[in-house]
Amino acid sequence: MPVKPNSNDERPIEIQAHEYAISSGIREVVRELVDALGATMVAAIGGVSETRAVKQWMTDREPQRPHALRFALQLAWVICEKGDRNTARAWFQASNPHLNDAVPLLLLRERPLTDVQGPLMTAARAFMPRPV
Repeated sequence: MPVKPNSNDERPIEIQAHEYAISSGIREVVRELVDALGATMVAAIGGVSETRAVKQWMTDREPQRPHALRFALQLAWVICEKGDRNTARAWFQASNPHLNDAVPLLLLRERPLTDVQGPLMTAARAFMPRPV
């Protein structure tokens, strides 16, 4: 699960998530994403087909799509705040009615980030998990 936001910070979670994702080193961003979503999904978001590259991003290699990875961490924070890691994984992989039934993971992988950031964050904000 991504690092939990500061419980004393009363700002909206998406603001805290943005600041954390932008100010953290890319290796930490990748580590947290792998923890939250798994290496296979992180590879897809990062534009590669092998998880070996993801492991290299955590040590000595720069990812090709660092901005997409940072934004994915922001989304994961917002979803994990409302649910948990399993909920976040399902959210990224399921068709989403707030995105005209598109799959968030596929949007991040296949479309320019500038085209999907707004709709994805709106969908994450709108997400209301079912009470247990």
